[in-house]
Amino acid sequence: MRQKDTTNPIAHQRAQAIFKESGASRTFEVAKGFRIHLCGLYDAEVGPEWNSDGRYECDYLHHIDFVFSGQRQVVHGSRVLDLKPGMAYFLPGKTPLQRRCRTRGRVLFIKFRCEWFPGVDPLLDWAERVPMLIGAFDKQEWQPWLSENRKVDINAILKLHSQVENYLATILPPMDDFLSRHIEKHTRFAKIFKIVEEKLGADLRISTLAKTHGTNPHAFSMAFSNCMQMTPKEYLNQRLNQEATQLMTGTDMNIKEIAYQLRFSDEFYFSRFFNKMNGLSPSQYRALFRAEK
Repeated sequence: MRQKDTTNPIAHQRAQAIFKESGASRTFEVAKGFRIHLCGLYDAEVGPEWNSDGRYECDYLHHIDFVFSGQRQVVHGSRVLDLKPGMAYFLPGKTPLQRRCRTRGRVLFIKFRCEWFPGVDPLLDWAERVPMLIGAFDKQEWQPWLSENRKVDINAILKLHSQVENYLATILPPMDDFLSRHIEKHTRFAKIFKIVEEKLGADLRISTLAKTHGTNPHAFSMAFSNCMQMTPKEYLNQRLNQEATQLMTGTDMNIKEIAYQLRFSDEFYFSRFFNKMNGLSPSQYRALFRAEK
């Protein structure tokens, strides 16, 4: 269908443009490329088992915690952050923390990751990221998520997605600078990201990526690792696992079919890879996902 604006221009004659796509094309393109991927929403009762017993541990995913009850703390370096009931907190990924828990309590938390280039989280290029208070949240607004009969439909996911975006826009520093640095830093591997998306599979070799980059495998691996803070193999495994989990949860393909699509030699090697990456077999992962729904 042909798109045509039939509105009389007189209707907008008093409108003054605050911004237009044509006048802020680069900002639009950068913002449009920034994506948030929701990985899960969880309701948890936590107690002493939540303690890390003085160890610094971290998740590679970001968390937003909504504290309903209990007394907990996270320690980052010399800074102690109290997680108080009625407050929401941002706990960034790949940021080692000590966890302390004084009393049993209840927490609702979101797990998510971001990307601009496929599989590469730009928030991990934000060197100043630390656990931080977002602010008070409305318990009545979030209480329905705690209901056992809560229906998780598309509208609910869209609302949850927009709330995460709003929180990030509130707590992050001006993103123009570090997103621009992120893009500039990783642009030299744009061809690599492209070929990984085009040929993603268990048979994609580092030598193929090195040839695309125009260097030998050792030089490519060193340059990639220094820039990305992960090896090419770790990046390939991460992307392969993201695709595998999406196929496990978003389709009815059986394990053999998924293994074939991702070009594993057989379902045994796929299952071994999946278990190593996720701590569960493919069938256990799918059963858990469907039970949560």
